Amino acid sequence: MDVVTQGSSAPSFLPHGYCYLWNPALLSLHLASDSIIALAYYSIPLGLVWFVRRRQDVPFNWMFWLFALFIAGCGTTHVMEIWTLWHPSYWVAGVIKAGTALASIGTAAMMIPLLPRAVKLPSAEQLEFANRELTAVNRELETFSYSVSHDLRAPLRAVDGFARALAEDYGATLDAEAQRLLGVIQTNARRMGLLIDDLLSLSRLGRKSLEAEPLDLAGMARAVVAELASAEPGRKVQVDIGPLPQAYGDRGLVHQVLVNLIGNAFKFTRGRPDARVEIGTRTRDGETEYYVRDNGAGFDMQYAKKLFGVFQRLHRADEFDGTGVGLALVQRIVHRHGGRVWADARVNQGATFSFTLPSRRMSA
Repeated sequence: MDVVTQGSSAPSFLPHGYCYLWNPALLSLHLASDSIIALAYYSIPLGLVWFVRRRQDVPFNWMFWLFALFIAGCGTTHVMEIWTLWHPSYWVAGVIKAGTALASIGTAAMMIPLLPRAVKLPSAEQLEFANRELTAVNRELETFSYSVSHDLRAPLRAVDGFARALAEDYGATLDAEAQRLLGVIQTNARRMGLLIDDLLSLSRLGRKSLEAEPLDLAGMARAVVAELASAEPGRKVQVDIGPLPQAYGDRGLVHQVLVNLIGNAFKFTRGRPDARVEIGTRTRDGETEYYVRDNGAGFDMQYAKKLFGVFQRLHRADEFDGTGVGLALVQRIVHRHGGRVWADARVNQGATFSFTLPSRRMSA
């Protein structure tokens, strides 16, 4: 406070206007120049702050904050140049310049070690090339998967058909062991058929364009629950569906997400007398997170990274049926919508699968 008082009232100091002999043209030149420079300096940090807040994924984004502070200080020094034309507050101007100098030193000291790391960041051309290569590889894999899955259908139908014919025509003449083995063939043929269907769904997903529209997720979840309950009429599962905010997405694909997640909740609570499934939302950092929670078998979190891989199963086939493709399909659908999906669980204490979807209209 003493500095401000001294700077504004000291009789030994004269304002800069005296140095310019109060020449109107010279005063106007300095006033206009410093005003424009100050406005330009202030616009730069405002732009940087807006950019960093919108693109929090940018590497070294904290450096933008330091640079914004330094540039704002530079702008303030030019504001003081205007002020001191008429007011000799040179101590205040000096303190502001010293603060700007400290900010500049800190910015430079933090920036120099980052330069080698920044140089290694891929260019836009490199990223575009890598993206084209990745897209081509994914397209080839999807085509291969579709072709293999489609070509397997014919021989599989033959195996299943002949096994069924053998059971119908000669089942009575076969001993118990032969009938058991024939049943194993039919069961595995059906399981292979389901696996092929899932693989075809996974391969088709990459070629399907998204048809985004507003989605009533609560209504869609109720429809899925009703369908699952009708498939097991003798089973009691307590299902709680909370308010689900509207989302945007492809109706058919998001329906598949709900079918897989709610279906898994029904499946892994099988055998529980107090089976419970909860479908709801929570808000975190301004983003709506949807979840499906159950009190079923759960799983060990050390294997969580395997959950969303194709053919990855954390339970034996004789415990719970499935092909190991459903969660991979869920992840790919959610990612195509620009969302995230993750899980949290404990063994024998249930699991919670969470995902995000756009809350406003998206491009295909």
